[in-house]
Amino acid sequence: MKNSLVVVRAGNKSLHHRWQEIPYEDRTYDLLISYFSDEAFAAFKPEPGVEAVLVKGGKWDGLFKTLADRDLDKYDYYWLPDDDLDISATDVNALFDAMQVHGLRIAQPSLTPESYFSHFVFSQCPGFVLRYTNYIEIMAPCLHKDILKKALPLFQGTMSGYGLDYIWCRWVEAGAFRTAILDEIAMHHTRPIGKNLKAAMAESNNLSSEEEEAVLKQMFDLSRRTVPVVFAAILQGGQPISGRLQLGWHMCRAWMSVLPKFRSASEARSGIFKIARRQLIKPLDMTTISMKQESP
Repeated sequence: MKNSLVVVRAGNKSLHHRWQEIPYEDRTYDLLISYFSDEAFAAFKPEPGVEAVLVKGGKWDGLFKTLADRDLDKYDYYWLPDDDLDISATDVNALFDAMQVHGLRIAQPSLTPESYFSHFVFSQCPGFVLRYTNYIEIMAPCLHKDILKKALPLFQGTMSGYGLDYIWCRWVEAGAFRTAILDEIAMHHTRPIGKNLKAAMAESNNLSSEEEEAVLKQMFDLSRRTVPVVFAAILQGGQPISGRLQLGWHMCRAWMSVLPKFRSASEARSGIFKIARRQLIKPLDMTTISMKQESP
């Protein structure tokens, strides 16, 4: 029995076939494909370790409908990627292995240089094994089952997932040194950020992404804007490194050394300068938070 599960919300152009490219016996995970497209669901062909369901909606409300009636204790780890991520099955195995080896509760692969991105800090940074952070994107979070069980009720009320990316990093089930960007495992984000989401949310006539985030922040009594900050890391070779300024210097120097590899060198350069400023001046709060109605 596998101890990990990949759950993907999939349409006609989904890249989840990459995660089936090695034999099932060589994979450390099962795959659950939650189709939002009738056409794509109709074309599904069963195979060992792969299940398909048809669930309408966005990513996060769709994940709630997909997982709400399942036994979440069946697996230790759950990866919830977007369907436009190009990453090999071997690297998905490595993702789940890294969760166990490093004792992580929330993590994500880094982004290849040619990827579209929302936050440049998630770009693969040469010389690092992993970087500890206060923020794991909703694009492709890998969650320990304890995090997923706590987060799942929040999925019901959001199509965008805005706000989840920093809220779950501050739960007692997570913790400062159990939340990381994995630089030795990278994925290619192949499509521009948010294009399909904006169209789906416009059709739904529900809250906007920003309004959904405001609701979540109110539930956890948060008012300040949270941005990604890296506060510690493990370098290749196993050396630990800490301190926001020292890390800022190491990261920016590493990215500048590979600047020509990025999809847009000017966009990458702008992202590097933004990270340098953030590492210097942005506040970092990793205190534990809970919902208002819960005991602190």
